Amino acid sequence: MAKLTQEEIQQIKELQQKYDQTVFELGSLEAQIIVLNTQIDKINEEKRNLVSDLNTVGKKESELIKTLQEKYGIGNLDIETGEITPIQQ
Repeated sequence: MAKLTQEEIQQIKELQQKYDQTVFELGSLEAQIIVLNTQIDKINEEKRNLVSDLNTVGKKESELIKTLQEKYGIGNLDIETGEITPIQQ
């Protein structure tokens, strides 16, 4: 019956240990990826909400400009004084 040497047994144990460590590290990295993907999903949702808010603000701004132009005509607005300087067409 053949028997492995102590050195061969040690090599096998080291390879098994390296294999186990590598599998553990891969699992750890996968867990980090899951956490990061969850954070990315939350950030993307927040971004979608902000883009929606931006679109809403843009629509309201356009509506207000149209209303003000109908009331006061086309001009330049000084936001500090509220004065509208008509634009000559």
